[in-house]
Amino acid sequence: MRRLAPMCLALAAALLGCSSGSGPSAGGAPAGPSENPVTSSGSAVKPQVTFGERLPIARYSYTADESAFIESAQQVLTKRCLRTYGITYEPAKREAETSTSADRRYGLSSASEAARLGYHPDLGPLPAGPDLPEDALRVFYGNRGAEPGTAEKVVYKGREVPRNGCFGQSVAQLAKKYDAPEAAEIARGISTQSYKDSLTEPKVKEGFRNWSACMRSSGFRYATPLEPANNKEFQREDISAKEKETARADVRCKEKTDLLDIWFKAESALQKAEIDKNSETLKELLTAHRKKTEAARRIVAEG
Repeated sequence: MRRLAPMCLALAAALLGCSSGSGPSAGGAPAGPSENPVTSSGSAVKPQVTFGERLPIARYSYTADESAFIESAQQVLTKRCLRTYGITYEPAKREAETSTSADRRYGLSSASEAARLGYHPDLGPLPAGPDLPEDALRVFYGNRGAEPGTAEKVVYKGREVPRNGCFGQSVAQLAKKYDAPEAAEIARGISTQSYKDSLTEPKVKEGFRNWSACMRSSGFRYATPLEPANNKEFQREDISAKEKETARADVRCKEKTDLLDIWFKAESALQKAEIDKNSETLKELLTAHRKKTEAARRIVAEG
């Protein structure tokens, strides 16, 4: 299966990073309050600082701990719903986040990842789904993903199941009460548009030219750092020596030209201007996040 190009993933992160919704991974893995991961020596693992987390709009996203509590609350509500169908479900304990992958909002930024993965994303292991029999999974998920009116109703032991299952119902239950979709859309739009607009900023364009010149001196001809990640040759399943060599030169030239810092500062300025224009609406989003997190904590405490 072909993997998504890293720059596509970066843009996807820009599109989704400020969502007011929250839920587990696509596999439906349960979640709980996170803890700091540790190495085998007992010292804390320090995830790499990401550009996305430092951009001004990041303030209007859920923190990792807030997301963990919301996901845990969704699992508690799902457990309660399943119980009404006579299904026993115990969410697995959330494992600590151990990923130390570098941010790819501006393409590759880690020399070690470039040497190891080239432009391939560090996907990590796929999360496990809920440990339930097949018929119980239909109650958990319902007809999730089916077009309205195209799927048969799910019935379990004579009782109709919510269209998106107990889990979908639980996510919607919290969202209906606490989400601020219009404010979230504004935040999401700022995150997406600032990235697009940053590509035309004079200092960023100059940085691209300097980066391109640096790459040429190493034998690689790319006009911008967006190009190598979208090279079809580097999207194959295997990671070639040429891909790794290109990736190492990419990061080295970004460091030499200070492109990442230039790009980050340019986009930050763009975001600050838009945040100022939408400050009142974005305050509503922060309030919604706070109320939803508080509700999630109560649900988790009640079990």
